[in-house]
Amino acid sequence: MVERYRVLGYTPDDARLRADRHTNSVLPATYFSSRQDLERRREELRFNLRMAAGLYPWPEKTPLNARYEPVGEYEGYSVQKVMFESFPGFSSTGNLYLPRPMPEKAPAILNVIGHWDKQRLTRESRADYPQQLANFARMGFICLVTDMIGMVDSLQISHGYGRGEKELWQSNGLGVQLWNNIRALDLLCSMPEVDEKNIGVTGASGGGSQTLFLSLADDRVKAAAPINMISFHMQGGCACENAPGLRRCTDNVEMCAVLAPRPLFLAGSTGDWTKYLETAELPAVLDAYRQYDAENMVEHFYQDAEHQYNEKTRHLVYSFFARHLMGRDPGWVEQSIETGDLLDLTWFRGAGHAPGFENDEEFFDFHKAERRAAVAKLASDEKRKMLAWITGVKKTGFRLISVSVEERGAVRIEKSLVCGEYGQRLPLVRLIPAGWDGGDVLLAFSDRGKDCLGNADVQAYLRSGYAVISGDLFLTGEFAGAVRVVAGTEDDNRFFSAFHDSDDALRIQDAALLMSVAKSMGNRLTVWADGTVSGAAACALALSEDVSWARLNERMEELPVTGIQLLGGVKGCLELIRCPVELK
Repeated sequence: MVERYRVLGYTPDDARLRADRHTNSVLPATYFSSRQDLERRREELRFNLRMAAGLYPWPEKTPLNARYEPVGEYEGYSVQKVMFESFPGFSSTGNLYLPRPMPEKAPAILNVIGHWDKQRLTRESRADYPQQLANFARMGFICLVTDMIGMVDSLQISHGYGRGEKELWQSNGLGVQLWNNIRALDLLCSMPEVDEKNIGVTGASGGGSQTLFLSLADDRVKAAAPINMISFHMQGGCACENAPGLRRCTDNVEMCAVLAPRPLFLAGSTGDWTKYLETAELPAVLDAYRQYDAENMVEHFYQDAEHQYNEKTRHLVYSFFARHLMGRDPGWVEQSIETGDLLDLTWFRGAGHAPGFENDEEFFDFHKAERRAAVAKLASDEKRKMLAWITGVKKTGFRLISVSVEERGAVRIEKSLVCGEYGQRLPLVRLIPAGWDGGDVLLAFSDRGKDCLGNADVQAYLRSGYAVISGDLFLTGEFAGAVRVVAGTEDDNRFFSAFHDSDDALRIQDAALLMSVAKSMGNRLTVWADGTVSGAAACALALSEDVSWARLNERMEELPVTGIQLLGGVKGCLELIRCPVELK
């Protein structure tokens, strides 16, 4: 870089060069100062979840077109196969377990399944879903159990759906499963026999994650039992639990805590990542419930066992849901059931799937069109709200550390370090012409960092009386040669984008921060950008209210920022800029 514009003699000590969060990190607890603090955070986390899941704005709730087929009638319960369209041409599949005889009104349970090999057909000591669901029905609950995507009958898309280009649209398995589960609640609420004010959700492992996400997203869940999942020590081992952006600023325990004051049952075991439940996660959740004087709404069970939803846990879960959804505890003792061919519970017996979409790409084409149409209906401010989440731009404070001041002819050269409150460290140079009146300021960006201060266009602004400012965006200028140090193993970082912003997103954040810095130094701000960082400048400009005019490179490239295509990419962001823009 040009030595004249070098601020430091070393790589900036920017905290973002160290990426130390991953799915197996030990994460800190969050505590809330008041009920209002918790409720504000709940709304933030709901928006965060919906954006990560690709469900902002909500999709249209189209007809479910539910299909049912009887499986059999048994002592105290009956079983049906069920299939319903969560999206047009895309079906969620599963079973209904119904009390027999059927009461006029009954509470309901949605049982979501984790990563058990046989899914809802699992019958083993660690988990026995047919027996669990049959016992719920015998107790008087209407029970719906659904398949994970890519499992059992739900084979229209793969379980790993969501990689590659799909990340640019936030089209992922977490979102598809969450929408399936929201529509499953719709199905239950459409049944005249269901008491829609008394619906509970439960699941273990990845089903615990689904229970958490659905409970956070939908207030129709009155009581929740995420089993053997909620932990500071592991956030989920599958892409269907780790959508891009989901965990940049939160974790499962915090999302669980903001469910307060709804009834909550947690389970943990010595043999998995929930082994610290009683000393770590439970106290943090109880602290949140204390804001409502509702600690008695949290129950838990901890045992010496492997990863499980075993009979000991189920016994307590029956009691939990009975008390909170029925208003009484029958002291239920689990009864054994006999099952014949478990494939009788399925629609396709492992050889086919519902009519409609045939594969991931067909569904993705539909989903892109659906998202494009839904976002197009939003007002510009709603789109900017989405863009702020997509790019990670926040209103942030800063301080300037002066490094040196030099007079060179008729120009004063001030060198500083911008210190942002999230650990940003950005070298900055300000060129002030003699007689500058404190009015016009030009902020210049380029791929070469502050070296653009020598550009002929930029120098022309300086000669015309502008103060000219430039800083190094992440990994440009004085960051040259720096790399992000990623903590953990390759396996730990399988879901890097769930926990961290991309380099391009960090450059957008830096551009927004430097616009705030530049605005504090003058009355009228003009932004000039050249090279590939013009795209970052355009995204930051869409989120700024303090710029008078902008001149950007018309050949700006698209940025591989997760979610950016929901807004039409960089070109869509250009339409959100409030000030006049010249493309050169």
